[in-house]
Amino acid sequence: AAGLELFEREVRPLLLRECESCHGPKLQQGGLRVSDRAALLRGGSQGPALVPGDPQRSLLLKAVRHEGLRMPPARKLEPARIAALERWIRLGAPWTPARS
Repeated sequence: AAGLELFEREVRPLLLRECESCHGPKLQQGGLRVSDRAALLRGGSQGPALVPGDPQRSLLLKAVRHEGLRMPPARKLEPARIAALERWIRLGAPWTPARS
């Protein structure tokens, strides 16, 4: 339950605001889409973006930390947002379907 709350409160808004314009339904740079969990698990040209329970192996986290990949490319996310992503991944990256 805590992981789902974290996802809805912090992670989903972050993915929508910071990632979806380049990795969403209309455009998937590098073959990556962040709009659903299965797509993150598949990943893109660099491999799986998400390894639930293992932040160190999750390319999504490496990219927002600017470790090799740099996402978003123009600036690094605030430490609190990076920490929220790390917590969410450590909790198994739970995901609730989008609400209409």
